[in-house]
Amino acid sequence: MFQLNVFEAIKNRRSIRKYKPEPVPEGLVKKILEAAVWAPSGSNIQPWKFIVIKDRKVLNMVRKISPGYFGDAPLAILVCSDKKRAYKLGGELGRDYLTIADCALAVQNMLLAAYASGLGTCIVKSFSSTAIKHILEIPDEIEPELLVIVGYPDQSPKPPSRRPLEEITCLNKYGEKYFKK
Repeated sequence: MFQLNVFEAIKNRRSIRKYKPEPVPEGLVKKILEAAVWAPSGSNIQPWKFIVIKDRKVLNMVRKISPGYFGDAPLAILVCSDKKRAYKLGGELGRDYLTIADCALAVQNMLLAAYASGLGTCIVKSFSSTAIKHILEIPDEIEPELLVIVGYPDQSPKPPSRRPLEEITCLNKYGEKYFKK
């Protein structure tokens, strides 16, 4: 396993859309999932549910209803939120907002853990929730949030440009520049 500085992983991780056919070892799948459950969670609700998809037939069905799903990765993880649990523990705020934020934080941990393990990932939100719920037999109170495609990368995309900190950072109030040129 690779040992990386967290800042290096944040800056070098890329969305991968071409994958090698090798399967992801079970030990790495477990590490990715363990990283996800250590994500911050509003009021510690931990609303997430994970569906690991390895079956080629199921992956192909999911790909057909997910326009943003590129490549032929051997693994996908659907990150869902448990709306019933979130409402019980966090009320409307928990159900309507924290579930989405918490699942996104869990996904970020997954992406970094996968990258540190030599794997590539891509987040997909463009899928039919109705179809994916049907394909994966997901109950009504569980909401599909994000699909994480995982596999060994077969490409090395260049980093996209980022807006400069001077353009997006304020001090004490909106419009007051934090970084002076």
